[in-house]
Amino acid sequence: MPDPEDRSSLTDLDKRLRAARERQEQVNKPASSNRAEAAGGMAVGFRISVEIVAALMMGFGIGYYLDTLLGTKPWLMIIFFFLGIGAAFVNILRVAKQLENKKHFRDNREDDAE
Repeated sequence: MPDPEDRSSLTDLDKRLRAARERQEQVNKPASSNRAEAAGGMAVGFRISVEIVAALMMGFGIGYYLDTLLGTKPWLMIIFFFLGIGAAFVNILRVAKQLENKKHFRDNREDDAE
């Protein structure tokens, strides 16, 4: 039959192990949220870069098509290329505003929870 002293040392060991596991979970928890934030940042960066490239290509393509159709090479291509640059900046500002609103909403929700 186990000694009461052995039983108390096992109980003490169990308590220390549980406390160590809880501390380890708390240490690892922010790392996983940092990964999610990093992945979200990469997604936003990729989205912005795709929108820039798409806007420039569309502006260039429309200008080139109209130049070919109307015989005004290279003037419409240049004009629409710069319009594509403008559209790209508008898209970047729109994405930045969405991110700011999302962050503001998340911060307000966390404040309300507290």
